[in-house]
Amino acid sequence: MASNSASSIAPQFTYGTFSYAALSTTRYATPLPSPVTYAAYAPAFTAVSTLLPLNATTTTYSLVPNATDSADMFGQSAYSALWNAYSYNLTVPFTTTVSPTPVAATDLIYPPPTYTPYSNPVTSNLLPADFVWGVAGSAWQVEGGLQIEGRGPAVLDFIGALPDTAGATPPVTTTMNYFLYKQDILRLAALGIPYYSFSIAWPRIVPFGKEGSPINQQALDHYEEVIDFCLENGVTPVVTLVHFDYPLLTPPTSDTFPAHFLYYAKQVLTRFADRVPIWVTFNEPNNLSGADFAYNINILLSHSAVYNFYKDVLKGTGKMTLKLSNNFAVPLDPTSANDTAAALRYQDFLLGILGNPLFLGQNYPDSVQSTFNTTYLPPLTDAQIEQFNGTIDFFSIDPYTTQFATPPDVGIEACIADPSNVLWPVCVNTTFLQADGWLDGNPSNDYVHTTPAFFTEHMSYLWNTFKPSGILISEYGFNQYNEALMAYDIARFDTLRSMYYQEFVDAMRMCIWDMGINIIGALAWAYVDNDEFGSFSQRYGLQSFNETTFERSFKRSIFDYVDLFTNLVSKD
Repeated sequence: MASNSASSIAPQFTYGTFSYAALSTTRYATPLPSPVTYAAYAPAFTAVSTLLPLNATTTTYSLVPNATDSADMFGQSAYSALWNAYSYNLTVPFTTTVSPTPVAATDLIYPPPTYTPYSNPVTSNLLPADFVWGVAGSAWQVEGGLQIEGRGPAVLDFIGALPDTAGATPPVTTTMNYFLYKQDILRLAALGIPYYSFSIAWPRIVPFGKEGSPINQQALDHYEEVIDFCLENGVTPVVTLVHFDYPLLTPPTSDTFPAHFLYYAKQVLTRFADRVPIWVTFNEPNNLSGADFAYNINILLSHSAVYNFYKDVLKGTGKMTLKLSNNFAVPLDPTSANDTAAALRYQDFLLGILGNPLFLGQNYPDSVQSTFNTTYLPPLTDAQIEQFNGTIDFFSIDPYTTQFATPPDVGIEACIADPSNVLWPVCVNTTFLQADGWLDGNPSNDYVHTTPAFFTEHMSYLWNTFKPSGILISEYGFNQYNEALMAYDIARFDTLRSMYYQEFVDAMRMCIWDMGINIIGALAWAYVDNDEFGSFSQRYGLQSFNETTFERSFKRSIFDYVDLFTNLVSKD
């Protein structure tokens, strides 16, 4: 006897009369309500200014090449001398903040749908109402004006300097966000994007980068205006203290780095912490490109000192974290003990060095300690572990893609014993090719592959290994293959980027509802195409910009991204 359950009822097929339906109708983006309403996250500057070092002074600098006006070690001529090693083949096209104009209604028209939505969509398993979603950028990559308004040089500034660095795009212009930030924020607000993650340039605030050196008043005024303009227009700021652009004189490998960083961070936090709910101390200090593992102790010392100042001295009630890079390693052959060991070893080096002491109150992973001698990387002391443990409010991760791991041809142990091996000290081979010859996902113009199928496993590793209170996806994005070579109308219809975000967000919902993993937010990289450390050909942006007029243009993906979260974030 046939069952009468709904699953066994056959669809009914009937004929009717054909008529054209309006599948594409003009629809406009919904702007954010403004301003942002919030309770202060820390006391106002007037109440805590006494917490700043007594020797801190403010000044303004201007770049006057070969100036000899002062013998002061931090005077105008000393400031100009900082730039002696750098010259650029472009000058900035404007040097004052551009007054914003309302975003044209024609720019806010949604693109046509790319599929026919099912009439009974699943509305369960929504993202939490307090889910933090938005977009991200960083100072060095978008601001331009490197030598404008008293900014000091950064360790990154050799990129694009003369003599030309292998054709690198000069960062003195990039998207000119330093003077176009109001227009950028208005565009986000007009689309309804509630969070904007950006970084403050340490070399702007403290041009010499050093403890006790003058504070640049123009930079303080600028970033205060950025934060206030966000809030006035309904956008909530998420602020990173340094995104790779360390001051030239204070690289993170310096023994005095923690003192310099705390000096800078105090200047920023005392002034702006009352208006910012989420702070990030460092961006991807664990990035393995040219890694010097010994300097991680400086990151731990610096981060914990700033965290303690924010929580215990400033009495900040917001959240503080640091962002970690992790292109997750999975075993090339999941049934192979050797491949599994290689994947876990890779994760130890990438995440365990900082994650163990911060989240678990544990020393560096055994795999790391057994690779280095104790002169190069001394084990953490019990006092240090106690100092670092718990000085982070949630896990922030930049999980752009996934790769496969396998041991070196000579084996892990032989590699460890041979510092001349090109894979030393991590001693793990990584690849995007599966054992069967297929790529793990659709390739982009750089290293990113669309790998959402591995996302839940990645989050499970973080959640169950480090046991954080929550996980913020602090960057994720996709740079379409050869987008820079496409005609404008083709490039802006970036469906593959939209699919990347759709699939990752669906995986986030699976983490939350099916796996019990607390994903608290997701911030897309990047809000606009920018200088990817010497190249505009790597286009991660949800917007493009004209390199002559600097006018921004929305891509299809930014509308799809807004739709995605508008429909999936609970209204309760």
